[in-house]
Order: sequence, then C-alpha cells, then structure tokens
Amino acid sequence: MTVTEHEHELTEQRRDQLVQYYNDVCQWPTKIDPTTGEVRLLLGEVVDALYMRAGFAGEVNNFLARHMLRAPIITVPGDSADWIFLTGPRTTMRLPVWEDLVRIQVSWKRRGETIVLPALDNTDNGARWLEWPQQHTKLPPWTAVVAAARSASSLWGRP
Repeated sequence: MTVTEHEHELTEQRRDQLVQYYNDVCQWPTKIDPTTGEVRLLLGEVVDALYMRAGFAGEVNNFLARHMLRAPIITVPGDSADWIFLTGPRTTMRLPVWEDLVRIQVSWKRRGETIVLPALDNTDNGARWLEWPQQHTKLPPWTAVVAAARSASSLWGRP
C-alpha cells in the first residue's frame, strides 16, 4: 500500500466515523458530498440553523445560557466570521418576525439545503465546533433562538 492509498483509507475512515457519530449519537440526517467528501447536515425536518455575525451571536448565546438553553454552534472562518446555531425544525412565524430577522442580519437556509459539519477533532481549517452537540440532547426550539436574537438585538441597540 502506498502512502497516498493509506491517507485515502484514513480519510474514508474518519468520514465514516463522522457520519456514524452525527447519525447515531446526535440523530441528525447527514450525507457525504460525493464531490468534496464533506459530511453535510440536511436542514429542515429534524435540524435547522440560524446564521449570525460572531459578536452579535455571542450575545445571543449568552442570552440563551441565561435562560438555561444551549445550542450547538459552528463557527465558520472568513470575512464575516459567522456562527451557525443549530436548532430544532423551523416553525411558522408571522411576517414581522421574519422582517426582524432580516433587519438584525440573522439568516437561514432553505429547507432541504445542507451545511458542512465540522470534523470531530476540530483540526481542519474550515468549520469548527464552538459549542459541541451533546449526546442524545434535544436541540433548542427554532423559536427560542429567534426570540433570543430579537431580544439581544434590542439590548445591543440594533435598529
């Protein structure tokens, strides 16, 4: 076996471990992207996600913690340094709530889209866990994270 073949085998093993962890332990619907080899989380039915800028997201996370809620959070390096809060499935909301989210620059993906999940060892240069998912723990409701963002925005003085 060549070094390249061995590295490929190790990569395949890591990918399988990731899928098993996210499917079995977290009970999240995942799949492997055939093009990139990334483990991706399917959004919509079981898990959803809200995106926000790092500084503001820290305030939202503090608000959730003060109210005894905890969300797994993925950080995405880059210009905007976004944080991704994983939540329970999206629920129906009134139009003014959606408008508030747009106003405070909280975004989301469409149902059925996917996001990349970090490696378990956080050694990649890409997405990383800021708050790890807890084994067999329910995600916070979508509405709770939305309410935390709206409340934090008024505390932060966002227009």
